[in-house]
Amino acid sequence: MARKVLRISHSAVVGHWRERERLLRAKHSWDLELVVAPAWREGTALVTAAPSEPELPVHVVPVHGRMHPILFWYDVRSLARVIRRVEPDLIDLSEEPYSLAAASIRWAARLARSNAPMCVFTAQNIRKRYPLPFRRWEQAMYRRASAAYPCAVEAEDVLRAKGFHGQTAVIPLGVSTPTVVRPPASAGTRVGFVGRLTPEKGAHLLIEAVARVRRDRAVELELVGAGDQEPALRDAARRAGIAGAVTFTGALPPERVQERVVRFDVLVVPSLATPSWREQFCRVAVEALALGTPVLSSDSGSLPGVLGPAAEYFAEGDVDELTAKLAALLGDPHRLQELAAEGRRRVAERFTWERVAERFDELYRSVLASGRRGPG
Repeated sequence: MARKVLRISHSAVVGHWRERERLLRAKHSWDLELVVAPAWREGTALVTAAPSEPELPVHVVPVHGRMHPILFWYDVRSLARVIRRVEPDLIDLSEEPYSLAAASIRWAARLARSNAPMCVFTAQNIRKRYPLPFRRWEQAMYRRASAAYPCAVEAEDVLRAKGFHGQTAVIPLGVSTPTVVRPPASAGTRVGFVGRLTPEKGAHLLIEAVARVRRDRAVELELVGAGDQEPALRDAARRAGIAGAVTFTGALPPERVQERVVRFDVLVVPSLATPSWREQFCRVAVEALALGTPVLSSDSGSLPGVLGPAAEYFAEGDVDELTAKLAALLGDPHRLQELAAEGRRRVAERFTWERVAERFDELYRSVLASGRRGPG
C-alpha cells in the first residue's frame, strides 16, 4: 500500500509549482496530499490557490498574520482536522523551522495526536540568533523533525551549527521545462536583470557597468522587477547618459519573465550580501540556465554553489570586475555558447522537477526506513 505524505507549502498556491508533488504521486507512488494557503503573493501579484486536481488532492487551510514567509501561521484547528483525516505516515513542511508557520504545523500535529515523522525545509544561509519566541520554536522543530532538506550547502551548514542532529539532504528548488524557444543569437547587445529593485540586489552596480561598456559597444539594459529603488535607478541612468538604453519593465508574471530572459544575451545577478540577507538560491538564475541564457553572477551567498561552472563570476560589489567580465562575455560568442550549453546540462542534472522529485523520494524512503520520530 502506498505510504501517505502530507506536504504543507504556502507557495504551492501556484499550480505550475506543484510538478514535484505530481511526480511523487505518479512516478514514485506516494499517496501525497498538499496543504496550501488560500492565497499568496507571487512577485507583486496576489495568487489565489489553484484547486485540487485529478492527480493531486489539495487542502486549502486558512492562515493568519502577515503575508510573510516567517510571520504567518496556519489555522491550527483547521490543519489538525486535515491531519486527522489524512492520517499521514510523514509530514513534509516546506516552511522555515523558525517560522510561525512551522510552529503552527507542530501544534496542529500535536492536537491531531499525530506522531508522524516530519521533514522541514530551510534556505537560511546566515547563522542568526532570533529573538524569543522564534528561537524556541526553531529549537523545538529541530527536536521534532526527523530530517531537513536545505536548498543549498550553506543552509545545511547553518542547520548543523545551530544544533540540528537529524538527517539532512541538500535538495535544490526545481524549475519547469522552458515553454519558450531561444531566438537566434544577437550581436551581444542585450543585457538583463530580474529581481527586486532594492539596494541588496545590486541593479545600481549594473547600470554603472553598462554605462562603462557602452563607451566601446552598443549595449541595451533591461531591468525586470519593481521596488523602492526604481526612481534612484532611473536617475542613475540619466546621470550616466544611458537613460535611452535602459528599459524598466516593472514586475511581470512568471511566463512573461521567461519571455524576457530568453532574449537576453547575458543575465547579470549583481547581488550584495547584507548583515541580514544573502542570496539563498536565486531561482531566476537557474531558470536562465534552463533557457540557455548565459549568467554573469556576483560571488555572493549561495550563488557559486548553486550555479557552479555554468556561470561566470565577479567579486560582489566590484564594478571594475563586473564591467570587464561583461564586456568580455558580450564580445565572445563562443564563450556565450559554452555557457548556454553548460547551463542546460547543469539544470538537467540537478534542477528539473524530475530530478528534484527523485531526491524527495529518496529522502522520504530513508526517513520512514529509519523509524526516527520526534517527541511530538
